Amino acid sequence: MKILSQALALLSLLVFSQTLFADGPVAPKTLNELKIAIEKIRTETNTPAVGIALVDKNGPYWVAGLGEANVTKDIKADADTMFPIASVSKMFVGLAILKLVEEGKLNLNDKLHDLAPDIQFENPWEKTNPILLVHLLEHTTGWDDLHLAEISYKVTDASTLKDALAAHPDSRKSRWVPGTRHAYGNTSPAVSAYIVEKVTGKKFEDYVQESFFNPLQMNTTSFYNSAIYKARKAELTSAEYPYQKYRPSGAMNSSAKEMANFLQFMIFRGEFNGQRLLQSASIDRMEKPISNLGASVGIKSGYGLHNMTRGFQDYGIALYGHDGGGSGALTAFVYIPELQTGYVVMSNSIGPGHWKITELINQFLLKDVKKSTPKPLNLSPKFSEMAGIYVPLNPRKEILRFTTDILSAIKITVKDQHIHRSPLFGGWASNDYPIADNLLVNPWTGLPSIAFVNDPIKGESLQIDSDLYKRTPAVIVYGKIVLISLLAILILFNIACALVWIPRWLLGKLANGGSIVVRLWPLITSLTIIITFASTVFATHIQLGSLTPASITFFIGSLFYPLFTAFSVLSVYKHRTTPINNLVYWNGAVISVLHALFALYLACYGIIGFRGWAE
Repeated sequence: MKILSQALALLSLLVFSQTLFADGPVAPKTLNELKIAIEKIRTETNTPAVGIALVDKNGPYWVAGLGEANVTKDIKADADTMFPIASVSKMFVGLAILKLVEEGKLNLNDKLHDLAPDIQFENPWEKTNPILLVHLLEHTTGWDDLHLAEISYKVTDASTLKDALAAHPDSRKSRWVPGTRHAYGNTSPAVSAYIVEKVTGKKFEDYVQESFFNPLQMNTTSFYNSAIYKARKAELTSAEYPYQKYRPSGAMNSSAKEMANFLQFMIFRGEFNGQRLLQSASIDRMEKPISNLGASVGIKSGYGLHNMTRGFQDYGIALYGHDGGGSGALTAFVYIPELQTGYVVMSNSIGPGHWKITELINQFLLKDVKKSTPKPLNLSPKFSEMAGIYVPLNPRKEILRFTTDILSAIKITVKDQHIHRSPLFGGWASNDYPIADNLLVNPWTGLPSIAFVNDPIKGESLQIDSDLYKRTPAVIVYGKIVLISLLAILILFNIACALVWIPRWLLGKLANGGSIVVRLWPLITSLTIIITFASTVFATHIQLGSLTPASITFFIGSLFYPLFTAFSVLSVYKHRTTPINNLVYWNGAVISVLHALFALYLACYGIIGFRGWAE
């Protein structure tokens, strides 16, 4: 249930953000109007503290901390207040690699096996399609994201990257041909950082400090729970500091003042205060997604070398940067080279206020840009016939595929020379239009984002931004939904009925025999699956990834569920000729069959016998 709830939360966030982009607020005309609007959002959404920096070609023109860094102690936030910037940390992994490439010490096409032979990984296609350094940076290795056992791995600031990577390498298994599908994760940046350590002979954090933090005057920014961070931090909902197993992937803490320097560095293409730290060509390469199937057919949006390429509405202008989220905090780092401007927003809340503020700033920065929508072409025959249900092929977490195959499926319709995408259960709808025979523009981003590609495993597939989809017969997708819905309804019905027949049975008003058996086994089976998933509701990832009552309950329950299902089916079959009330018998028969189908469904996705502490 926790896994399902997380998937639903992610889907809700996607729906919210897409709706927000489609019908955004009116753009503030002046900086003062923007400040007033942002403070209004912060207070209305109960966002305790926000760190914010706006930068243009002349330098920072608004750097501030809003609200209270510590509500309990009434400590006001300011430009020096520090926030965890989470995955924005990955940008410095990309920058470190690019610096070594410029120095001739690395090449983006170097093989991982040659660079770090001591790193354990599995790639069934290694002989023909080896994992390259570029695949690590663009998340196209095919690896799974962090397994629960990795998340539960105990670390401190003294932990080494080598030891962290040696513990539980199971997630580093390519699920598809490297260099084809993107799947964002936190392991490959850590491997890239380890390569930096091997090449330079220095700790990754020390190398970044010397090469970037010091020249960028980011003097308090660090990957550690430093004394300065403890003194200046914006208080988080978590009482304990969230140590990261893979620090390079998301452990940085910084302030609005120092992130403003980083913004200038990116806007000026590798230069800060007259000092060139990286060549402009390296920044250009960082911004381009190359190692995925859609790049070769014209898709411009996606994920470069730890740098996201996005658009905003139908302006047709690329926005670059990275988002970060975790431990009760969110960060957006965005810059627009075409306008020589950018911003960072950091908040110690994961509520809607953060997204509303970033939306408002996007509107403000683009207020003087004239939208220039290219003239749409007629749909090609391939696009004209693409209506149907599409299921994602590149899930970030493999264990969640049993939910994402349904919750992340999309429905596509074709009308008036436009393609309309929407979630299976509704919530938003796109209005994509063609600019080439095999290329569509997503009007929410204004960039060429959608095309058919040829996946070496699944054949013709649809790429949307960095995600890959395969058209799937509607009967399969809706069949899963019907199965789960009917089973849920019958489980609730049988539990309600049990509140009546069990007391009567215990009081001797119902005789033992087939009538009881065909009710009892389905009831036990239903309670087992409820207990199995309920064990995850209040458990943390760390608890599910360790030997705890929650993880053990899930493991045992997932084993007993198919066993009890088999008993249910056998009991129904055994008593097929026993004189039993038709309603009672057919209820038992139907729910037993549904349980059997659901158990098979879970088994196909690896849920049966799942051991969070070992997988």
